[in-house]
Amino acid sequence: MTAAQQPEQPAESLRDLAQQEAVLKLLAERVAAAQKDVKKRVQAALDTAEKRDGTERVGAYLPTGEQVATISLRKGETGPVVTDEEALAQWVRKMWPDEEWTETHVVRRVKPWKLAELLGELEAAGVAKLVDKATGEVLDVPGVTIKPTRARTHAITWRPAGRNATADAWRTGALAGQLAAITAGGEK
Repeated sequence: MTAAQQPEQPAESLRDLAQQEAVLKLLAERVAAAQKDVKKRVQAALDTAEKRDGTERVGAYLPTGEQVATISLRKGETGPVVTDEEALAQWVRKMWPDEEWTETHVVRRVKPWKLAELLGELEAAGVAKLVDKATGEVLDVPGVTIKPTRARTHAITWRPAGRNATADAWRTGALAGQLAAITAGGEK
């Protein structure tokens, strides 16, 4: 059979494609909003459970009782953050006047490599203080504050067959009650 004799494949309907795109866009928007909301509520519940009884993880189960994932608390991190770059640059220049660790523009700034080194030392110490190696004096480092650098959050760890089991439960309607709220609601 030649190419001219091949039966013509039906082209996808532009109307059907447009409908599919519109439906998927709406679903993606609703899923994103629902995920943001439930993530916030899970985080609050995990924070409360950890304070109350030390709980740091919880299983995610399908209606059948099959565990598909574990949700685990991740602690936030605290470290040095430059809050006043000019004050820090003036201090670095005063501490090491013979070194070229700052640059003068309109304002004095610590060179990025030196800033990373200095913040690393402060992070290791856990305070915005540095010990002068020559005198042993403990010095406050102006323009730097130790504060949270990453918020507490949580992560989902899927069990090996968890994703497929969840997809099957969705496909078969076992999650219809949980998913109904995502598609409910009016125009935004």
